[in-house]
Amino acid sequence: MTEYEVVALNSSEYESWDSLVERSPQGTIFSTSSWLQATGCDFKIYGVYQNKELIAGLPLGVRKLPLGLKSGEHPPLTPYLGILHEPCETKYISQISKEKEIQTILAPMLKDQYDRLRFQVHPSVVDLQSMIWAGYSSSVRYTYILHLDDLAQAWDEMEKRRRNDILRAERDNISVVKSDDFDGFFELVQKTFHRQKLHAGFRKAAFGIHALLKNRKQSQIFIASDGQHRPIAGVYIVWDHRRAYYLLGGYDPAIAHSGASALAIWKAIRFVSEELRLSEFDFEGSMMPAIELFFRKFGGRLTPYYSVSWARPSLDLALHLRAALRRLFRRGG
Repeated sequence: MTEYEVVALNSSEYESWDSLVERSPQGTIFSTSSWLQATGCDFKIYGVYQNKELIAGLPLGVRKLPLGLKSGEHPPLTPYLGILHEPCETKYISQISKEKEIQTILAPMLKDQYDRLRFQVHPSVVDLQSMIWAGYSSSVRYTYILHLDDLAQAWDEMEKRRRNDILRAERDNISVVKSDDFDGFFELVQKTFHRQKLHAGFRKAAFGIHALLKNRKQSQIFIASDGQHRPIAGVYIVWDHRRAYYLLGGYDPAIAHSGASALAIWKAIRFVSEELRLSEFDFEGSMMPAIELFFRKFGGRLTPYYSVSWARPSLDLALHLRAALRRLFRRGG
């Protein structure tokens, strides 16, 4: 096996890391050091060196668990992480062999440093065999990716009812504008969660990410309003040099219109194609049935990607024991 060195990068090495992210076929905005910092969470970036050159790596959010345990996972609002590799110009067999070697080195090292690991790899990653052989589990997830080389064709391939929703919203004087009001947009996000009796617990990360990307001109808010200028729906997209991503959406059920969200997304898609000149729009995860159905109707290609996980066998037992003891002490008090 080739000689590799794995180190946890320090901040002086982040520039080299970000350069690798930009070059790597698996690289996205979500793996950059600035994104990880903007989430407000602790994180580590593990760099893999060969002959003193950074050739691969893995970023991870770090979260402390009870009992002094530690989890390596995704920070909030970060759909893809996983192992990144430099572009490979050698034979396919050489590329796969090198990726397996790097996985073989990282897999036990990560187990030594964490009690639980969970991360989702980029859709272009198809080989996780070395991680599986090392005791990790993998499961498949799905997103929809809309290809925008021909916007007219993208419109034609959209489900007819989705096109009708968009056209009806326009007839009903629903207008969509680009906005800088992240506070107002996030109110729509919170209303969506409240309607489902859920809590939007990622507020800090959302505002940190927006503060970063607003300055870098890598994000945009789209707000759909009715004829009385009342916000009904909102969409928040981010992008890198390859594609745009639907990161957040919100809706006010008190001013309902079935086409408002669809129109806002369509305006965002047009913006990505016509102004950013990017060829892909990633709906970024479609695992909940209702959300999957809504995104499916836009005509994107169903695209699988993998989730990787591992937990120390004693982890669940320790956490369950802790919870049981806490319940016992509460009753005794």
